[in-house]
Amino acid sequence: MSDVREHVMPASLRAAQISLLTLTLAGIISMLALSEGLTAYGQGEMMAPWLFVWVSAALCLTYDKSARGGVRLTTVVLMTLMVLPTVTHLGEAESFGMFLDAAVRILIGVPVIVLLFLPESTAWFDRER
Repeated sequence: MSDVREHVMPASLRAAQISLLTLTLAGIISMLALSEGLTAYGQGEMMAPWLFVWVSAALCLTYDKSARGGVRLTTVVLMTLMVLPTVTHLGEAESFGMFLDAAVRILIGVPVIVLLFLPESTAWFDRER
C-alpha cells in the first residue's frame, strides 16, 4: 500500500477560481466594448476596478499549489476593494453598458468573496504541505 495522500482542491475553491477567471474575461470584453467613446481619464477610471480583478485572477492560479492563507486574504481584500466602490457608484452609471459592467463585477465578485470564506476553503489554505 502506498502512503501517498492525494490533496484535491475543494469544489468551492475551484468554483471561486473559475469565477475569477470568468470575471477576468468579462473585464477584458467590457473594456474593449465600452472604451471607444471614453476619454483617457474615463478609460483609466473604468479600468481601475478591473486591475483588482486581474491581480486576483493571477493569484487564483496558485490556489492548487503552495498557496497559503495570505493568498486567500489578499484575494478577499482585493475583491472587497473592487466590490464596495462598485456598489456605491452603481447608481451613477451613465449608460446601460456602464451599469452592466458594474453589475457583472458585483454579481460575480460577491460570490467569490463568500466562497473564499467557506470552512473547506479555509482548511485548504491551512493544510500541511
